[in-house]
Amino acid sequence: MGTPPDENRREELRDRYKRAETEARTAGLPLSREQLTALVEFVDALVIEEGCDHTLRHTLRWVGEQSLAPDPIVAALEELGGFCDCEVVMNCDPEDVFG
Repeated sequence: MGTPPDENRREELRDRYKRAETEARTAGLPLSREQLTALVEFVDALVIEEGCDHTLRHTLRWVGEQSLAPDPIVAALEELGGFCDCEVVMNCDPEDVFG
């Protein structure tokens, strides 16, 4: 016996919604999944070592070392809730952002 058509339809709609949600979150993010992973790992290590001074000091250091434009990255991270380094670590997890 197969899955009822209504259940299949709900599953299809849920999957479509999740894909759209992920695409919307990542559309404005000027970083790939790999770059975001590297950024979060870099910032996390420095926050553990030096703490968070409630700025994006460590984030901007990583951005500069990668020769990336800071403004679009900062704007995208803020959209995800990353207003300071510790928030970048807590709120910008690539698994959550990219699904």
